[in-house]
Amino acid sequence: MKKLYFFALIMFSVTFSSMAQKEQIKTAQAELAKGNVQASLTILNEIEYLITNAKDDDKSDYYFTKAKTYTALADKKVEGPKNMSLAVACYNELILNEVESGNLKYAVQARESVRELKNVLDKSAIDDNNAQRFGDAANKMFYLYEMDKKDTLNLYNAASNYFNAKQYDLALKNFELLKNMKFSGNGMEYYATNKSTNQEELFVSAINRDLGVKQGSHIKPRNVKAKSKKSDILKRIAYIYTEKGDVASAESNYKAIIAINPNDVETYMDLAYVKLDKKKEIADKMALLGTSAEDMKKYDELKIKKDEEVKVAVAYLEKALTLEPSNKDISKLLLNLYRSLDMTDKYEALKAKG
Repeated sequence: MKKLYFFALIMFSVTFSSMAQKEQIKTAQAELAKGNVQASLTILNEIEYLITNAKDDDKSDYYFTKAKTYTALADKKVEGPKNMSLAVACYNELILNEVESGNLKYAVQARESVRELKNVLDKSAIDDNNAQRFGDAANKMFYLYEMDKKDTLNLYNAASNYFNAKQYDLALKNFELLKNMKFSGNGMEYYATNKSTNQEELFVSAINRDLGVKQGSHIKPRNVKAKSKKSDILKRIAYIYTEKGDVASAESNYKAIIAINPNDVETYMDLAYVKLDKKKEIADKMALLGTSAEDMKKYDELKIKKDEEVKVAVAYLEKALTLEPSNKDISKLLLNLYRSLDMTDKYEALKAKG
């Protein structure tokens, strides 16, 4: 008898909870219809923890309403890219649940809404990029990546725009993520010329490019096989670490570039400058020392370290000059370093080459 009582009590609680969820969703829908977007979102957030065990119809209504609410916030210019991304996440959850249950109530509409949101955000990101509003473009491209994490090109574009905006912490975070996932960027790049500016623009996908051509805003579509972006990512990471004063991390990333491309003249020069930065740090420490016996001993030790750093820089520059013998900038710097190290034979030999 007790078992029957508890079973009935549980069933009553589940039924009551289900009815309460349904009423709350309807209330949220009513608030949204009246334009009270934040009120709708508050109601939906309060019942979110109950949705996992909700009926299929209630789940669909919940995610559909929440996606519409986030979209309405974006339409009101409230954290537009972020709320568009959250709307897409809700639509994707809705589609997943409806496909699993077989109850396709909103799935078709949700897929179309996802496509529209992505296109709107993509176009806005391209406009920002073309207008050199790099920070805004980066945020939008990052949220495009959040909408579909298989499209890692959006993450690369976001990181590159953060870099161009000199938002180095965000750029580094995203470039490091790309490095760790071994992103190469190999594939196709999709271009078309903007009719109003007569400038060629890069699109994140063939679909978006073709849509622009179809709508008449772009002409001359073309596809280009993309080069690997691994070296570019490592160079940006190394540059940021140099700006931050983290010479060891910068050097490590420059060496990773050489491992990919042993004939990269520019990177050998970058490595040389990293070593010369270390030389300067040591020289600054030497300048602070006094004339005591202990300080003089430390001075001699630091001088040895300083010369070692310069010798490594010389080796990098010699390699760069071997690859590009006519580079006057490399020759001039090498001559100065040879002289500072009293490497007279090498100095005279290089100077004789003119």
